[in-house]
Amino acid sequence: MKKVWVYIKDLFFKMINVGLWTSALDVTFVVGIIVFLVTTVLNTLGFLVASSFMGAPLTLIARNMIPSQVALFWFFVMHTVITTVVITTMFVKLFERLIFSPVRDIKQELAGLVKSDLSEYYVSGKISKPFRDPDSAITWEDQVKFYVDAASVEKYMDELTGCFNRKYFTYKLTNYMELQKLSKGMSSTTKVKMYGSDVYAVFMIDIDHFKSVNDVYGHAAGDEVLKAVGKLLRETVGDKGVVVRNGGEEFVIVYSEKYPFDFAPIAEKINQAFRDHIKVPNMGQLKGRDVTCSIGFVKYPFFDGAEGVLPLEKHVDLADMAMYASKQSGRDRWHELVAGRAPTDKVDMGLYVSNLEYGTKRGYYTLRDRNSTDK
Repeated sequence: MKKVWVYIKDLFFKMINVGLWTSALDVTFVVGIIVFLVTTVLNTLGFLVASSFMGAPLTLIARNMIPSQVALFWFFVMHTVITTVVITTMFVKLFERLIFSPVRDIKQELAGLVKSDLSEYYVSGKISKPFRDPDSAITWEDQVKFYVDAASVEKYMDELTGCFNRKYFTYKLTNYMELQKLSKGMSSTTKVKMYGSDVYAVFMIDIDHFKSVNDVYGHAAGDEVLKAVGKLLRETVGDKGVVVRNGGEEFVIVYSEKYPFDFAPIAEKINQAFRDHIKVPNMGQLKGRDVTCSIGFVKYPFFDGAEGVLPLEKHVDLADMAMYASKQSGRDRWHELVAGRAPTDKVDMGLYVSNLEYGTKRGYYTLRDRNSTDK
């Protein structure tokens, strides 16, 4: 019974969402059902009205009808069938000519423009919808948007690391996150987080002692480290996050999970991945070395119901402060900046997002690391 209900639910969703029609068969099936049901209702009403004018009994059971009423009944049945076939055929032909064929041609043309090693990373929705559920249905409108984005992906891509660049962060991701706040009601002070609802975190990651890599091993070696880091971060966060090269040796990750979720294990996972996989190899007489990173992160929005004063860029600044705390306390570790009390109208936002002492003394936030809950 449950499977039948799921099938009916999926069928209804497909009937009302034209974007999920992927073939002429889908159009025929969905439109045929709709036309048949509408025509049946109208013809039934017509039959009953005609029967009343004839003085015949108002019934749909053939054995209870008078002879002339039986002939009228079968006329309406044939009319229903013929009308359904004709209207459905006409609609399918129009849909194929005006919508389906042009969209299919555009998709094929755009798909030919994005055949590269990174195309799947971008076409999967990482640009238009960075946190799309991989199990959710993709309409053909979504597919076209993905391909259009992928065809112009170079302007949003950092060529060295294969990650997104600041332009993507500024023009795509920031707008997307703002829309998420609006669509999910994050800005409401009465909003209660529900189990399974989307929650986010902003990570700032800085490669430790990267300048010395360039100085000692050369910029070519530094570039190889950056390439390896970009690949590692993309693979580590997968479909859960978006990786942006913030500049130099800094990377920003916006990560998505389901409530409730503690993002500290993600930071620990990234630290450990660096220890295991990022290294400068031996180069002649120079012995290679391990490469680590320092991480800071905050949840997004930082304050429930008060995030309107803190756009995504400010969350990056807060994560940057937490990252510098990791640098100052020995590197190769993470710190989370945990919200305390919400900022007031009199708060100095310049100091709030850049001066750790200013915020902690006033109780706006605290620091957390792997060895303590708060410190």
